[in-house]
Amino acid sequence: MGEVKKLVGDHIAEEMEEKSLAVYNYAQQYAIARGIIIADTKFEFGLDGDKLILIDELLTPDSSRF
Repeated sequence: MGEVKKLVGDHIAEEMEEKSLAVYNYAQQYAIARGIIIADTKFEFGLDGDKLILIDELLTPDSSRF
């Protein structure tokens, strides 16, 4: 997390971590209820002005391992 904070600053890095965990935890609960384990995934973020947004696909076979 230290490298990320150096690149984007503390506030954005912490927001990225918070949003990543929220999305992952929601998806993990959804998947596990259906017998699926999300072994690995990635989220890509960008900025729209000063607003943090998800900018790419998420939780697809191309961006995750199940």
